[in-house]
Amino acid sequence: MRKVPLAPNVDAVVLARGTPGFSGADLANLVNEAALFAARRNGRTVDMQDFERAKDKIIMGAERRTMIMPEEERRNTAYHEAGHALVACMLPKTDPVHKVTIIPRGRALGVTMQLPEGDRYSMDKERLSVHESNDHGRIERL
Repeated sequence: MRKVPLAPNVDAVVLARGTPGFSGADLANLVNEAALFAARRNGRTVDMQDFERAKDKIIMGAERRTMIMPEEERRNTAYHEAGHALVACMLPKTDPVHKVTIIPRGRALGVTMQLPEGDRYSMDKERLSVHESNDHGRIERL
């Protein structure tokens, strides 16, 4: 990040929290993608929004805004992602919800993203049950 002009709103701690498991090469790619987003908007500095967009592209895939979804499919996707967000908010010991979108990205129709609040090297049974409920439940139909 030293070679890229940064806006005052860039928070390295928030970036680090949002990129767990990224290698040095992944982080270099993040900075390059963020710089590309800044260049596309004719920005002189790279700001947090550029980093967020770059991180989303790397983690979730490129936006597929040209994909036309029928209204019912969009509604079902919204319910589904809202269900993930509700489960994340209601269960104890879950990471806070960072972002929810129904814009198709990569192979997904929508995404609910959580950010860890700190470093974690293992999971207790309660955290594992949260992952299990996310994998097996379809709460959005309730």
